[in-house]
Amino acid sequence: MNKHLYLHLATAVLLSVLGVTAQAQSRSSQQLRVSIPFAFNVGDSTLAPGEYNVRIVNPSSDHSVLSFAEIKGGPAVMIRTTDIVGWSAAKAKLTFRHYGDKYFLAQVWMASDSTGLATPSSRNEQTLRRQMGKSGKTFDLVAVNAR
Repeated sequence: MNKHLYLHLATAVLLSVLGVTAQAQSRSSQQLRVSIPFAFNVGDSTLAPGEYNVRIVNPSSDHSVLSFAEIKGGPAVMIRTTDIVGWSAAKAKLTFRHYGDKYFLAQVWMASDSTGLATPSSRNEQTLRRQMGKSGKTFDLVAVNAR
């Protein structure tokens, strides 16, 4: 009886490890190309409108780091994220919190992945949110599809 219990337990552990490895491999193989038509903030950095490559630097971590690099060159901007659970979508997308004329990266969703990546609010965004809250205004969410 104990041998069967240990066998079932070992099988469950093995399947769990394989599932985590499969998720890490699918994330690491994805690199997004996205055209963003407005200036936006990633953490404390402001990026110009343009074409960007977005990739996960450390896909096996639950605090993944995203890299944003402009297609035509220049330094990459990186930001630490937190995993969030949602629904799997056929297309990858980025969502932004939109306050007036300012956009802040909020989430990144890879194609066919039910776990998204959420970014923390920067100090600039927190200040802007407080100022807008005093006037009774809120933010909108804006989505941009990636390829």
